[in-house]
This record gives sequence, structure tokens and C-alpha cells, in this order.
Amino acid sequence: MMLVGDRGRFAIEYELDHLPSGSAGLEPGLGHWMFGRIRWWCGGEKIGRYQPNTAIRDVAAAADRMLVSDNARRSPALMALPAREVAHIVTEALFADNDRSDAQIAADGAHYWPFFVGPRTESFEPWDIFVVEDEAGARLMWGLAGLREVRECSLRRGEFAGVLRDFLGALEWGDRQ
Repeated sequence: MMLVGDRGRFAIEYELDHLPSGSAGLEPGLGHWMFGRIRWWCGGEKIGRYQPNTAIRDVAAAADRMLVSDNARRSPALMALPAREVAHIVTEALFADNDRSDAQIAADGAHYWPFFVGPRTESFEPWDIFVVEDEAGARLMWGLAGLREVRECSLRRGEFAGVLRDFLGALEWGDRQ
């Protein structure tokens, strides 16, 4: 078991499946999928199904995409709002089926996707996860899809991205793609 980060704040816990030497368990060329178990820890709470045979590569690819938009997660306006309101604003902007123009949908997507940091993989399917930052710090917010209850914890500014970078570094992600 590997752990990157702080379980009480934000961490990624994972195990990679190891095949016995000489095993024909995977077809040649499929080792880059990095099967195993993975979950995130948000404010001391386990998020994700820690089940065997999960494609760790899918979560790593999502983490890599999240790092590209790391600087776009800064919003003093969202930092000032209650967690449930932040979750509602972001999910409505990204997923609501309403009368917005195509141009408005594209603009909302460009603006709000960086705040939505759930990996969107099968292991994390029922959870929505958000990060908002300002100059003073960051907020990690999460809840089951539908967002009846949204929990949160405070992070240091850049802490979320730092854990993602450490996770990808531990996987030697750049060498495996």
C-alpha cells in the first residue's frame, strides 16, 4: 500500500497489482494500465471504491489533466461561499441541461471545470469533488452525487496539486504513458 499526502487533509492511497514472475495474467503490452486499488482521502474520509483490478492509469490520467488547469482554481468569490453553494454553482454550470447557448456552455465549461476535481472514473463514480483556492489557502469539498450533504476541509494553497504531482511521480507517470 502506498500513501501520498495526509489522510486527515487530502491523500491518495493505492496498491498496484503485481503479477508473479512468469505469469501470463496480462497480455503483453497491457502492463501500462497499472491495475490495482485506489482511493482518495478527503478530510479523513475514504472516497472511492478500494477494489481490486481498478485501472490506476485512468485516475493518473485524470490527475495529469487536473494539473494542467491548476492555476485556474483560484476564485476569491467561490472561496467566500458556503460549500454546498460552491458545489451547486459548479455542477449546474457543468452539467445542467438548460437554455444556455453553445457559447455560454463552452464559457462555463472553461471557467468551472478546474474546480471540479473528481477523477470521473468507475471507482469514484458516486462522488463529486471540488477544490477552490485564493491567495490565503484552499478548500477541498466533496459529497455523493446529488450533493445533499457537502463536506469540506481546509488545505494549504497548492496542497491539492502537490499531492497529485507526488502521486504521478511515485507512479513514474511520465515514463509510463
